[in-house]
Amino acid sequence: MKRLLLDGNKPYYKANLHCHTVNSDGDYTPEEIKALYKEQGYAVVAFTDHEHILDNNALTDESFLAITACEIAIREFPDGSTRTHPMMRVCHLNLLGKDPHRLLTPCYSKKLDHFLNDNIVDKVQFDRDDYERVYSGEGISEIIRIANESGFLVTYNHPRWSLENARQYLGYKGLWAVEIYNHACNEMGLYEYDINVYDDFLRDGQRLACVAADDAHVARDLFGGFVMINADRLDYATIMQALENHDFYASTGPVIRELSLEENVATVTFEKGVYATMSSNDRRGKKAVADDPMGENTVSFEIPAGTEYVRFDVVGADGTRANTCAYFLDEVLK
Repeated sequence: MKRLLLDGNKPYYKANLHCHTVNSDGDYTPEEIKALYKEQGYAVVAFTDHEHILDNNALTDESFLAITACEIAIREFPDGSTRTHPMMRVCHLNLLGKDPHRLLTPCYSKKLDHFLNDNIVDKVQFDRDDYERVYSGEGISEIIRIANESGFLVTYNHPRWSLENARQYLGYKGLWAVEIYNHACNEMGLYEYDINVYDDFLRDGQRLACVAADDAHVARDLFGGFVMINADRLDYATIMQALENHDFYASTGPVIRELSLEENVATVTFEKGVYATMSSNDRRGKKAVADDPMGENTVSFEIPAGTEYVRFDVVGADGTRANTCAYFLDEVLK
């Protein structure tokens, strides 16, 4: 039986799941972010201001969805400082609220909220005065657990900027997604395209998604990484369910129209790509070259026996990429 993993008959909604405003360390107001992104064809933005959640629901309308969210940091403090410095290892997590009115910031740390100011302090809600965030696999996994139980999807952000490697991040359990592309970090000169980090998680047995995002603070950060959410309609519950179900793909340019699976054959329809690849838990990768790099192409891959999961990449002539989430065959073929 044919299974549509990305359904070409459903709408796609372009989304940036990581941005900052004047309510933390960004240059733009939430209203300006909405206008800028709508102008570029985006329908969804997660307002992930640092350390605290603010109510941006008034920005939502029939063609735009504001996701309730924040970004929190867990840091090593070898010198006793509570500020980030260039050699400090950190872990940044985006928390995306499944309920738009869930405004209570989980695991809030007042000593780490360097962005709280007189204009917003009365608008911030937190679950305790000062949660003690511990920089360790156990400490960060506990924060992820609390956030999950509080109704948030948790993304692990920009590993290179964070100076982390597999010894650290494979200890983080309960993540919904890993950020495989961060445009702001890339524009800073850090090559923040981390598909190998995603494979590390997958081969470690963690069934999480992958996202590309802007991490927008200033003008140069905008419109570089995004996700395309495959959902029936643009409303909060539907979009969040699609994200939770991994019904989307990440991209910096190429377009995936449809992805289907029938028995042991996967078929991908895409645009703006010179070739597509299939990767899995083992080294039996496959590549298919496009007939028309500027037009629409459909390619098929035979999935070898014994494969646990597959994921698909489309590569553009300019080096941009589209990346699907991983699909575990014991789930999608049952």
